[in-house]
Amino acid sequence: MNNYFFCYSTTLFHFLKANQQRYIVAGLHEKTLNKFWLFEKTPELSRFLDEYDARKSEALGNR
Repeated sequence: MNNYFFCYSTTLFHFLKANQQRYIVAGLHEKTLNKFWLFEKTPELSRFLDEYDARKSEALGNR
């Protein structure tokens, strides 16, 4: 499963979706029933995840 990224954050999901990243499937975690979206790991997805993390750190004031 190293070729896949499980996204459990609605905010991150919307960020990825706004950047034309397509998920493979959406589902519910078996035990917690939290919704997730499954993405294939690609260099482009990694770049957007890094960008999201940088923006999040910036917004939090680099705590």
